[in-house]
Amino acid sequence: MTNQSKNDTKEHTMGMTTRPDDVREDFGTRLRALRKQAGLSQKQLAHRIYVTRQAVAKWENGAGRPDIANLTALAAVFGVTLDRLMGLAAQDGTADTGGGDLRYENVTAYDIDGPKHFDIDCGSVYSCTIGGYEGEQLRVRVASNTVEQLAQHVKVSLDDRPKRIDVAVNRGSGISESLAKDDICVRLWIPQRHLASLECAAKAQTVQVRHLECERLELDLKAPNLRLEEVSGHVEVDCNLDMDIDCATLDGQLDINQVSATSRIAIPTGVPVALTTRGVRTRMIVGAGVRQDEDAADGIELNGIASELIVETRTAPSSMSRSSDTMKTHG
Repeated sequence: MTNQSKNDTKEHTMGMTTRPDDVREDFGTRLRALRKQAGLSQKQLAHRIYVTRQAVAKWENGAGRPDIANLTALAAVFGVTLDRLMGLAAQDGTADTGGGDLRYENVTAYDIDGPKHFDIDCGSVYSCTIGGYEGEQLRVRVASNTVEQLAQHVKVSLDDRPKRIDVAVNRGSGISESLAKDDICVRLWIPQRHLASLECAAKAQTVQVRHLECERLELDLKAPNLRLEEVSGHVEVDCNLDMDIDCATLDGQLDINQVSATSRIAIPTGVPVALTTRGVRTRMIVGAGVRQDEDAADGIELNGIASELIVETRTAPSSMSRSSDTMKTHG
């Protein structure tokens, strides 16, 4: 899909794909579909992963399969997991929180032509996943296990301006907010080369942000669970719910703004971190394994009113003792 006139609000829906459990595409068909969805020719895809065009053609025609190194490279280009690339469903029957194995889907793709501020409103959904990738298009995937006519009930609107793009996932009257919170998953692939900064609002059970590098990332959430993985830059989280925050990696500054909440954050073991509290009656409870360093390049700040943040390492037990020999209060 190519860019349309600027400064107009547009609603885009591409053909909905219905994926019953007993239907699985062969690898070549799936690879071709992902390549076309990303807006790449065989030659362009080959250039991205340092192989020949003939190799890509052979894979799509079923005359060969890429090795694990090329599979990993393909997954990175398309912004999907290896399981998704290979067409493998979850073995335990549970749904991927990114919507990877749900039965119905609707995909929107839109060409991005330069650095943008992305302003995203996911509305009320079960999960929202945002990830950076090496493509040229913004891709929005809405998935569900029960809403068959998904394209009719959930639409993605885009408002493209010279230096920003507004993205909204709009739920129609045919889907209740309760159903959306139980069964609608939204996943966005952001072209990293065109990402200047990003804001996202979401009401969800789980929000995940992966593989993003930008100057500023603002998350306005009503979500009890947040996961950050390979996110680089200044991240600001506004949420007044009690939260579990999982930082698989920590690279930059993370500000958490809360009112009357008690949240928990798990950070990588051994990574030095500067911890700061601001506001009124805020405090941090710091696990013994957390390596505090006020001069560290990476930092976590709790700001707000009457709020508490428990900081622990990712290898620590989920339930932390608050005895004086294992915890220190900061703030």
